[in-house]
Amino acid sequence: MKRLIIAGAICTLAVLGLAQPGERLRFAPGISVGRQAILEGLATLYLPRIAEALGVADDPAPIEVSLTEAPSAPPGVTLGRAVSLSAPYMQRKPEDAGMVLHEFTHVVQGYPGGTTPSWLVEGIADYVRDYVILPEPTRWVDPAQADYRKGYTHAATLLQTLIMHHHAGDYRALLVPLNAACRRGEDGAAWLEAHYGPLAQLEAAMRQKEPTIKQE
Repeated sequence: MKRLIIAGAICTLAVLGLAQPGERLRFAPGISVGRQAILEGLATLYLPRIAEALGVADDPAPIEVSLTEAPSAPPGVTLGRAVSLSAPYMQRKPEDAGMVLHEFTHVVQGYPGGTTPSWLVEGIADYVRDYVILPEPTRWVDPAQADYRKGYTHAATLLQTLIMHHHAGDYRALLVPLNAACRRGEDGAAWLEAHYGPLAQLEAAMRQKEPTIKQE
């Protein structure tokens, strides 16, 4: 429901002309003006918040956005400042603004390739989306079933467990130095272990938390 509300707000922003295509994004041919305005609205509203959450300056350089028609393509793929979005996925789920925000977070992360494991890169991106930009109290998966190595929501649950246990809910106390280490080319998983202990023990502690229902 929250993603539907956000998508509606972005549509309103586009209609009112408050987010003009070309300010934060550069689009490949074939993307409709209406979709450009919606994506531009998301970028205008949320790129500064993503940067703030990760403790970096908001980079005004444009993000290159393209669409792929390949039916087997994932919803979104980010490489540097280039984002490729799946047209079939966006047609099936036009309300899923969170998918776009996840890819925008990858742009802001800007980690060197091959240093931080993918489960943590994806977990940080899901954390920013699910706990900072689109927070909901029932976002966690059942910790008893969580496996941080699967990345995404599972890894975000691990990060939230550390943030709640060690930092009283202050996500920036963990995200900002972790993000800085990853941007320097350090192994983010090794950074977590150095500051919070072995990942196997962290996962065991995570699995002892009370389960909650994850809403789609």
